[in-house]
Amino acid sequence: MLEIDNINPIKDFFAHEKIQKQVYSFFRKYNYQIINKKEYLDRSYEFAVTKGESLPQVKNVGFLGVMNIKELKSIQEKRTFKKLKKQINRILDQTCAPLTVDRNGYIINGHHRYDAMKIFKFKTVLVRLLNLKATQILTSGEQYKDLLENMKFDSIDFSKSKVPSFQPLLGMKHKNRKDTVEIILNQA
Repeated sequence: MLEIDNINPIKDFFAHEKIQKQVYSFFRKYNYQIINKKEYLDRSYEFAVTKGESLPQVKNVGFLGVMNIKELKSIQEKRTFKKLKKQINRILDQTCAPLTVDRNGYIINGHHRYDAMKIFKFKTVLVRLLNLKATQILTSGEQYKDLLENMKFDSIDFSKSKVPSFQPLLGMKHKNRKDTVEIILNQA
């Protein structure tokens, strides 16, 4: 029923038929390609930034805020169904963490969460905005941790950000993943 190129991993990974249809519809709408029973490709990612490679896992760093999902840009080509399923379950359980994005709206950490949120048609997402560019993390190699430690959290001018919908949640504490859904719902 939901086979693409004679491979049916959507049905294998997602037992609920409604979710199978949502995932299938998402893949067709956004030109994603299934490459085997475990992996798929984002065919509309921004190639020039990382050439499709994933960046180091940057977590719990950056300015907490919300932004329009349409302003996010994917920079990682290859994804796995296992991680997508995990993030869909976290959304259903309301335990999803914020995405980490650079000052141009490129996703640093959270591509599977991004896919899951698009599958469920989120309009607004909780993010942690870094005061640097994805290319800086990529070119710094192992020194990216030093970059993050030296990042100035009190000196970003949000009005000059390349993500105009970003709304900082100054003074808000994000303690756990349940807070993500509550913050998103309160902003809607």
